[in-house]
Amino acid sequence: MSAWKGLLPAAMVGTERAAAWNLDMDGAVGELLRDIQQQAGTDPADRLLRSAAVLAACANAGVRGAPAAASAEAAPEDARPALADASIQQHLAWTFGHGPARLQHHALRRVAAQGWRLPSRLLPVALDLGRRSTALREPLQPALGERGRWLARHNTEWRYADGAAEDADVDALWAHGNPQQRRELLVRERAADPARARERLATELPQLSARERADFLGALATGLGADDEALLESLLADRSKEVRQAAAGLLVRLPDSAFVRHAGERLAPLLRQERGLIRQRWRIEAPTEADAQWERDGVDAARPKQESLGERAWWLYQLARQVPVSWWCARMDMTPAELFAWGAATDWAEALLRAWREVLLNTAEPEACEALLDGWPWKGLAGDPAQIAALLPAGLRETHWQRELGRGSAGLRTLLPQLLAGCPPGEILSPALSQRLAPVLREALNDPNIAFDYALRGALPELCCLLQPDALAALAATPHRADPTPAHAELLDALARIAAARRAFDQLPTASSSPSAP
Repeated sequence: MSAWKGLLPAAMVGTERAAAWNLDMDGAVGELLRDIQQQAGTDPADRLLRSAAVLAACANAGVRGAPAAASAEAAPEDARPALADASIQQHLAWTFGHGPARLQHHALRRVAAQGWRLPSRLLPVALDLGRRSTALREPLQPALGERGRWLARHNTEWRYADGAAEDADVDALWAHGNPQQRRELLVRERAADPARARERLATELPQLSARERADFLGALATGLGADDEALLESLLADRSKEVRQAAAGLLVRLPDSAFVRHAGERLAPLLRQERGLIRQRWRIEAPTEADAQWERDGVDAARPKQESLGERAWWLYQLARQVPVSWWCARMDMTPAELFAWGAATDWAEALLRAWREVLLNTAEPEACEALLDGWPWKGLAGDPAQIAALLPAGLRETHWQRELGRGSAGLRTLLPQLLAGCPPGEILSPALSQRLAPVLREALNDPNIAFDYALRGALPELCCLLQPDALAALAATPHRADPTPAHAELLDALARIAAARRAFDQLPTASSSPSAP
């Protein structure tokens, strides 16, 4: 740090205000720095950068690596052969270094599915990918092979992959794994044996931090059932607000739970029917005062200062988000579409619609999700509908997206986040939607304004990974404009690389059928 100290004032305030600086160093390096500073007629900014370059080179030259272990064990033998095809390796190297996350996910899935492991030279960059992105760790692990896991044990930043083998001892991984590995273990165990995973979590909860308790609790969403109610009810008394809210969010997904019944009993007195000219109509009033019993069930009587809702609306919003939309429909004898239209016409529209949107993110009721999307945008309900669209079954989701595509490239900016949120990595669009989406993307690429739309331009590579191979190949063949901007040319080049890599990964042979496999 002391070597850089003399440069910092000039670097912070600018060389126009501090054109000289003092680097008091001995030896040849000090002499070189003084020569740079004393060069007459040169720009002060240039002298500062030259001085910084000298110091940086010296710092790099002086770096010492960690001492090697006295007797490091050899890497175990791998059952999977290393992928040796030079062309595929080039596509993998580009994908890991420059490709979008969805292409990285697809590449790792294909390598493992075809019985290969990553070549040794790509293991460091692949392990770094997993260090930066937890979403890539699950598809990365089977592609690492024994050598990759051995390598992970020798770098603390890669320890997330240590012991991640498919046949790793479950109890040992739970006892010694990192938080990410332990949560992933819970999710896998919940899918196979929900009761065992719940017991494992219940035993461990007292030793976990509040953040870990809330995070691990989310694993119960897999295989959630009535048998989980007792544990979730007990966590409503947890000292952490985050844990109480996580438990309440899961209990809302159990419509027959005591939690939902109690929440319904709190809401029922706020609803009443009034006689109209033709038929009775429903009215709702927000609570006029807070109840001391609310806190246990995650209702906060104190309204946050930055909250747009008034105090009574804030209370109503919190109460309404604790029962599923189906409760409202059954009590008021309405369809979800009728319920949302009624709520939007009340004096409490923002509170109700915000609550219903939030509860749908927990309960994922398909008919209600579709109705909320069909009426979007709603009065008082801001934000993007992408998360709601992601909850729909694939068929309904694509029907909604087809309607959005009818607006052409103008609707693409609205549709794009819905497509990315609605398709998890590894999933692609149907052939019909891919073929319809490709011309809209091509039109956007030919739009000169694309060069100035950073959000759209930045998301197009990810979006192209959702297309079927034929549609992607057609899109990647989009010709360059006569006067392309550097950004536009770079985007088209990236799409061509993505299409070529996808084609190579999709055509990857199985290890057992490849003559290059040992």
